[in-house]
Amino acid sequence: MQNRYTQIQFIAANYSRLQGLREVPVGMLVVFVSVWAMYNHGPTADLTAPLLATAGAALLYWLTGRYYDRAFGRVKQTRQQRNREFISSIVFSVLALLAFWLDAAIQIPVCALGSVFAAALFENFWRATESVRKEAISIFPENFVAAILILVISILPVFGLSWWQAFGMKSQVVSVFMVIGIVIILAGVWGHVRIVRALPVGEA
Repeated sequence: MQNRYTQIQFIAANYSRLQGLREVPVGMLVVFVSVWAMYNHGPTADLTAPLLATAGAALLYWLTGRYYDRAFGRVKQTRQQRNREFISSIVFSVLALLAFWLDAAIQIPVCALGSVFAAALFENFWRATESVRKEAISIFPENFVAAILILVISILPVFGLSWWQAFGMKSQVVSVFMVIGIVIILAGVWGHVRIVRALPVGEA
């Protein structure tokens, strides 16, 4: 009973970030852009497809948010929570842009973009599990596992392992980006299954 109470308390405190299905269209967009980037690059590339995919992902993100509101209700965040999430989003967005520039401009063995995504997932995991630190991994495993996986594939070239070439891909950055998208989708599905099991419809 205590484990269930702790789990529900954790979900209530982190309700917005634990709506797993909202992550699925984001992950699908990342995978689509990765595939598109493998075959379309340079200043003459037509951006119509990525723009349409972004619009579609935004619509699906909004619709899944409406689904969670209807099925489980709403949990209002405190101003402090909103401010912390906003600041964190801005910081990691800037770092991601800098990392992308670094990966594109300088040939380094480590994928900077992947490392930033891993750091963002670690930060999210650490901040979300402040109140359940002893049970953090068992309650919120997907972010931790995803962060470890993305970090590992980002630094493997340091050890001379060009893993993306085994899959017939030429770009380390695009390959890592694609893995990030797949991981986001899987983590989102995992998170949705957890929230459905913990909060029956209408309980939130």
